[in-house]
Amino acid sequence: MDEVYISGALTAIADGARARVFYELLAEIVSECGLRPYLPHQATDPVAAPDVDPRSVYEIDRARVSRSGLVIAYAGAPSFGVGIEVEIARERGVPVILVAERDRTVSRILLGSPAVVDVVRFTDLAALRQALGDAIARVAKSAGDRAPDAIVQRFLGSLGAARQLPEAEVAALLRVAEVDGEPATAIRKAVGDGKLFGAGLRDLVGRHALRGADLVAFVLHDILERPLADIARTLGADPRTIRRRVEHARIKLQLAADADGVVIGQWLVTELIAPPTRALQLRLFSASQSAPAADGAKRMEHDEQRTAKAEDHRQAGLAVEEGEPRA
Repeated sequence: MDEVYISGALTAIADGARARVFYELLAEIVSECGLRPYLPHQATDPVAAPDVDPRSVYEIDRARVSRSGLVIAYAGAPSFGVGIEVEIARERGVPVILVAERDRTVSRILLGSPAVVDVVRFTDLAALRQALGDAIARVAKSAGDRAPDAIVQRFLGSLGAARQLPEAEVAALLRVAEVDGEPATAIRKAVGDGKLFGAGLRDLVGRHALRGADLVAFVLHDILERPLADIARTLGADPRTIRRRVEHARIKLQLAADADGVVIGQWLVTELIAPPTRALQLRLFSASQSAPAADGAKRMEHDEQRTAKAEDHRQAGLAVEEGEPRA
């Protein structure tokens, strides 16, 4: 399942700040379940990002819903956006959990959507935390019980989608990131050549909120390994400014400003490339596998232990040889 899309009203709501705090609480519950939440207001918020055009918002949010393993939709306030996102989830076979206060009226057409697999009603936040956590666990278990062959096929398709995003989405992401001209062309080419996972670009812009020259400097320097002088010419700046841009981007990504190439490479794999594979790992190697699979796992564990013991003996023999006097 891996990523969970948090859906909730953002436009023309009475107390936007309070609503965003509530959505972040939902995201916290998702994180406690071992999954990764995606909050639309961190990328396409109508208040924080008012210059993002409506078509870009649609393309980005549609893509995120389509590639999520679960949507959690707050249904306590009427919202056209939430209804559209639930319908996109239905279209793409993504399960939806509705969340609403116990005394709120929820539209019957929303409750009747085939995508809705659970409805969590709550009276206080402690009850919400418990009930939503249980609902997420049930959905995760259901996903883990799917047939492995179908899971593999879905994963292979999603991996291809993770590498190559539709041009419309790439264009929308670059608009959100305020990147155009030659830098935008370089990033498009990197996605097209597979040097930058399309899903990785989505995470850099959406989840990590990199913008403008910081995004371009990080991609060109730390992903495409271009020299600072080359990047400086592309951005019309001096190399020292580009160096500061790279360092600033790394800090936003929770990396050290002076991180070396090995650390950057590990981060790229774990954060920008590996995430699309986690759903496959969770489904194929979950505890809910059938007994034959469990037996296979036991045999594999036994073989690994036997190999480890053999390696221990080999290393011990080498140690003895090294300790013996040379002729």
